[in-house]
Amino acid sequence: MFRQDSSLFFKDLCIDPHRMPKGKNVFLSHAHSDHVKLSKKSTFIATPQTIDLVKQRYGEADFLPLELNTKKKFDGFTMELKPNGHILGSAQALLTEDGKENVFTSDFRLQDSLLFKGSEVLPCETLVLETTFGSPQYVFPKQEEVTNELISWVSEKSKQGLVLLSGYSLGKAQELTRIANEAGVVPIVHDSIFELNNIYKKHGVKLGEYLKLEHNLKDSSVLIMPPQLVDRHLFATVEHFDKRKIFSALATGWEHRGAFDRTFPLSNHADFNDLLEYVKLSNPKLILTDHGFCEEFARKLNKQGYNAKPLKQHKQKLISEF
Repeated sequence: MFRQDSSLFFKDLCIDPHRMPKGKNVFLSHAHSDHVKLSKKSTFIATPQTIDLVKQRYGEADFLPLELNTKKKFDGFTMELKPNGHILGSAQALLTEDGKENVFTSDFRLQDSLLFKGSEVLPCETLVLETTFGSPQYVFPKQEEVTNELISWVSEKSKQGLVLLSGYSLGKAQELTRIANEAGVVPIVHDSIFELNNIYKKHGVKLGEYLKLEHNLKDSSVLIMPPQLVDRHLFATVEHFDKRKIFSALATGWEHRGAFDRTFPLSNHADFNDLLEYVKLSNPKLILTDHGFCEEFARKLNKQGYNAKPLKQHKQKLISEF
């Protein structure tokens, strides 16, 4: 496993490229923008669900669908995709070479959500672990508790005015759609969310009902918007024209200060404790930490007796060199 031009490689398989990929075969673990870069020269391997999301968000390419729990042979190794609980279609890769198993988790969630089961934990020799929240400051309440609290809050506030919920268009907004329905309200969703909701629905994910935002705010007491479109000016404008008090909430694992009334720590990533739990259950001989707090988390693991190293760009090495 090594980095080249900001992309991660296992032999000649490029994984979740950050720049235009140069390799022939590219694995896309999921459809978030920081894990997808398309080109006309590569074949992109992903689950059918991820392919549908990537097409919707970024356009066409040479796609090769690979279902979960199905093996694909490459020159010198095999790849099998396993669920990781992050978003629709997301997968971790089990890469087996000469009988040795290497796992690339990508972004994952260990706990169950309203929409998906939590990630499988894969025993392996080498674990490439996504460490977005790999710092002790990021320990979240149980996600079931956060979800139930959010459902109760939406149910209460939607009877008093207009509830504006905000979360990433892909992944979080679909959970918020389901949460609004659980609170007894059919939400109105922004156009970008509406199209992605339809793909979730196509693949059998039960979100409940939802309406597309089309000058129809009076048709619901819940509005779901992506965070980049929400600010105090939007609140003031909506309140002026809608004539209802706005109650706003942001769903995110990150610490946030801003215009929102509430922030709920609803995250589709593993928190610090769940990262430790994955390592414990996987029990790898070598852990390569990637993204987020990769250096801090590697130090923590080494203090606990593991062999962990941050996979940084300035340390472009093969697994055999660690």
